[in-house]
Amino acid sequence: MRYDKALYAPQEEFLSERVDLLKPKDGQKVSLFHMRPSDTGVVCGEGYSAVLTLPVGATRLYVLDDGIYAYEQAQKALYNVISRSMISGIASEPRALLPHATEDGTKGMYCVEGGAVRYLRSGTVQGASTVGGDCAAMHHGRLFVASGTRLRFSAPFSTAGLLQAERDPDGAGYIDFEDGKGSILALVPFRGKLYLLFERGIMRMRAEGEALDFGAAEMPFRGGKILRGSVADVGNRICYMTQDGLFSYDGSCDYHDTPEEVDLSLPVSAYACNGKYAAAVTLRSGKKALYLYDFARKERRYLLAEGLLAGDGEYFLAGAGVYRLTERGLPLGEDCSAEIALCSPPRALAWVRVEGEGQFELRIGGIVYPCEGGEKVNVGGREKQSMTQIGITAKSADFRIRALGIAWRKKDGD
Repeated sequence: MRYDKALYAPQEEFLSERVDLLKPKDGQKVSLFHMRPSDTGVVCGEGYSAVLTLPVGATRLYVLDDGIYAYEQAQKALYNVISRSMISGIASEPRALLPHATEDGTKGMYCVEGGAVRYLRSGTVQGASTVGGDCAAMHHGRLFVASGTRLRFSAPFSTAGLLQAERDPDGAGYIDFEDGKGSILALVPFRGKLYLLFERGIMRMRAEGEALDFGAAEMPFRGGKILRGSVADVGNRICYMTQDGLFSYDGSCDYHDTPEEVDLSLPVSAYACNGKYAAAVTLRSGKKALYLYDFARKERRYLLAEGLLAGDGEYFLAGAGVYRLTERGLPLGEDCSAEIALCSPPRALAWVRVEGEGQFELRIGGIVYPCEGGEKVNVGGREKQSMTQIGITAKSADFRIRALGIAWRKKDGD
């Protein structure tokens, strides 16, 4: 009797995982770099439109209701981006520019520096004090300026006797706070009161009417030491960052997010941007970025830019150029990308498919795989290193990603 021998190859079995970039499952983590969520998937982040090139490089922008100002250290001047006019005599980079109106409606602006406060009107310096500060705010017609644990204030609706070193009978003066909470980092008018954010605490101040009627009370606080520059009033909450992450105060203190990709040992500069918390930061990779946190969606993303410099106007500096954010566009000199951490234990990847449209590059274990949306990318044989991290880069601004489909090779015990 004759028998025919046949080779039998058992069919390979796979485990699957799907990563929805809009709604990752518990254990999955999606970090977006110049990508943003939309109703139908993740798309390209905001682009940039050039507003103008400054005659001399500026160090900071300020967006006010009446215009955009840039500080130019070389000329010690404020440059009005809209009218192209210059205000000279500003010795150092302003900590704040604050609009001011007297009781008769005369409009001007306070320029708060570290060593002086100047009153600007009609394009010139109209008056100055010999005392400056680290942060400032306008509240009930008074200018409040803090330095260390001392809070100085002007007389209401007046620029006379601007922030005298000592108290005066016109209503200007100062308050010294105990140093147990560290220095005052920010002053925020909020819900009719003035809030003082110290390095390790929050106080609410009643500061309307006569100075003798001022009072302060300690508020709930959590999160450790507040990072200088990280405080921003985002609509219905005061936000700040510590080494432990992003927190907010709205009567109580809440934790929101820990941006692991950010080097929090480097300077942070925060703003409110269309109802979101925005902070100019440096990533651990060394790249400059804007960290954006959306409270409604409870998600973070990063916009690759030198930094958003002020408010909902969304203006920023890059070298000597002033730019404004647009709806969509590739970052300057960078790509749109996402980093995805998988919740499955390490196994050998079989293939990956991008659910979406566009041209992409997948980065897996140091190897780059070009692909198109919908294409199944075979990663390799069993000898390939087990992976729990996948990177994806978009090669143009016209892309959309909904999810990644992933297949793992089964191993013994699965």
